[in-house]
Amino acid sequence: MTTAGLALLLTAGTAAARPIGPFDVGGAIEVEYDQAGGGGVFGDPVIPESDAGRGGKYQAFERNASIYWHPSTGAHQIGGAIRDKWGNFGFENGLLGYPVTREESTPSKPGRYNHFQGGSIYWSIGTDAHQIGGAIRDKWGSYGWENSPLGFPITDEAPAKNNGRYNLFNDGAIYWSGPTGAHVVWGAIRTTWEARAGVNGGYGYPTSDEYDYQGGKAQDFQGGRITWHP
Repeated sequence: MTTAGLALLLTAGTAAARPIGPFDVGGAIEVEYDQAGGGGVFGDPVIPESDAGRGGKYQAFERNASIYWHPSTGAHQIGGAIRDKWGNFGFENGLLGYPVTREESTPSKPGRYNHFQGGSIYWSIGTDAHQIGGAIRDKWGSYGWENSPLGFPITDEAPAKNNGRYNLFNDGAIYWSGPTGAHVVWGAIRTTWEARAGVNGGYGYPTSDEYDYQGGKAQDFQGGRITWHP
């Protein structure tokens, strides 16, 4: 096959499409359909390939799944609770943009995720699906993602005082503000901090992560230091 012919095949569109149930599936969407599990995962298409936002294409399938394609991301599967959460954020026209991976299993604790142009959505049985992105996602990743003591996110990223942001997790939180960056708060220090109104209290935002201190732990905040000793 020529390079031009291969490029034509891998564009979203019905060139070289094949009928599956009531509709044709073709191009890059067909490739993703086959590579991500075919009929056993998707079932038959329930709509023809259709226009999506920002110059993309998509097709929806019987088993609560869709494939979205854009020239800058390629074609990727998304479904179930993760697709529902993505929909809450405006699908491809929202802050997350298009998926850049298909739905994948998390490598450590049991769960699922999709990465997007503007963030990620993570799902597990105990936490449901939640959005995480930017500096907060980067901080979570530096601690080991869902395999860290933080576990999975249990909230979407949400606004906090003075244009800050935060996500809560199974066992902790990450707070971000422009002046302080993103920092993890957990354990007994978090309990003390929250008892004093968290970011809305005298301590304000964390300015460091927790660190070893005089046989215990400590963490610095805008309004001072909180220490813990066993």
